[in-house]
Amino acid sequence: MVAMLIRPRMKQTLMTILFLLSSYISVSQTTCESLILLKKSSYGFKPSELSDSLKKLKSRELDVFWKTAKNNPTDASKCLQSLIEAETKDSFFCFDASSLLLRLDTSTKYLPTVIAGLKKCNPEDLQLSVYLQVCFYLGYKGQDIEELTTNLISIPNARIFLSDHFLTLNAIDASIFLFNIMPTTTAERVLISTIQNGNSTAKHNAAVVLNLLSTDNGDKFLNSLIENKLLGDSTVQFIFKVRKTFIIKEESLTNQAKYSTSHAKVIEALKDVPYNFEKEFYGFAGNNELIISACKQLRKEDIEKIRDARQKSTPGLSDEALYEYFALTKILMTVRDKR
Repeated sequence: MVAMLIRPRMKQTLMTILFLLSSYISVSQTTCESLILLKKSSYGFKPSELSDSLKKLKSRELDVFWKTAKNNPTDASKCLQSLIEAETKDSFFCFDASSLLLRLDTSTKYLPTVIAGLKKCNPEDLQLSVYLQVCFYLGYKGQDIEELTTNLISIPNARIFLSDHFLTLNAIDASIFLFNIMPTTTAERVLISTIQNGNSTAKHNAAVVLNLLSTDNGDKFLNSLIENKLLGDSTVQFIFKVRKTFIIKEESLTNQAKYSTSHAKVIEALKDVPYNFEKEFYGFAGNNELIISACKQLRKEDIEKIRDARQKSTPGLSDEALYEYFALTKILMTVRDKR
């Protein structure tokens, strides 16, 4: 009976001591000192190697790290910068800390550090949906995401689930969002370099995206590789399938007499991409009349207008944006194919 009475008191006393100790540590240590200690105890692992129960435990530990940083964003940002720059082995820490740093400071001050951190990561060990979102954000902020994008398309059998849209992307579709942020000449250069120097997965994915990019130099490069049998058979078949699907031949367009939206209206629609609610314009995707009319009415001198519209077609990561990109790619490839 006495033991039963003592046990709750001992437990209460122990909890009080732990509370006072944690309070003392949080007061006496700087934010950076706390983060350094938490880093040592919480990181140094690969998520893919953890069981489900360990993942839950680690998630709670990382929540403490993030909460500590959010309590003092200014000091934490400086600390994370130094920790990311000093880290040489822990891929997941560089990724998680870079993601946290983006949330602590919304200016452009730490963006180079975020990119440096992501370059130290092995994307195969990461949550690719977050990796894609971060890269997309960096690209729209005008940062150089060439290497980060190349790393993404080099991952075999990549699957990127976007929970907000219940959408699962492969590496090709995911990379389209990133390449579409870049100037066309930059995207072309990166894709050609990846085909020349990348692993087998990267070569295939880059060749497919370069075909979709649809440029004179890119097509010439791909056709040369195909002619000299320097691309895998599956890659060549994929390229030919895309060209057959996306390019509408002139004789087929001639037979589509019922679609007759004027050239001026099509140009106006290109300027309104991705949408213009006041005009009740919701894009080219799903509007077969507008797509066919664009393919019929637009000429080679309109190609840059099509490219400009396509670059505006992906303001966010969504299936709707991807469909709009593909609709405009069909128009672009068809117009370029005209004699």
